[in-house]
Amino acid sequence: MIQVSFRQMCVAASFVITASLLPMAPAAAQGTAAQRAGCEGDAFKFCSNYIPFVHMIENCLYRNMRNLTPACRVQMQGGTTQNQSRR
Repeated sequence: MIQVSFRQMCVAASFVITASLLPMAPAAAQGTAAQRAGCEGDAFKFCSNYIPFVHMIENCLYRNMRNLTPACRVQMQGGTTQNQSRR
């Protein structure tokens, strides 16, 4: 069983709440549902000190591209694998 601290739960809740309450313009600033799903764990792991600032989280994820999970890396590269984008 995974143990989560109270602080981690609060950070996760604030991330979810902030993402849902951000204004829709520009909508791309929030990322797609696929981006959020693919990168949420990496955002907490590498960029939690930037929550709730979405643009700062994105910048942090780009800086940590080498360390991201494959799912997040795909999302940060536009949602396609490199093999698909070369076709």
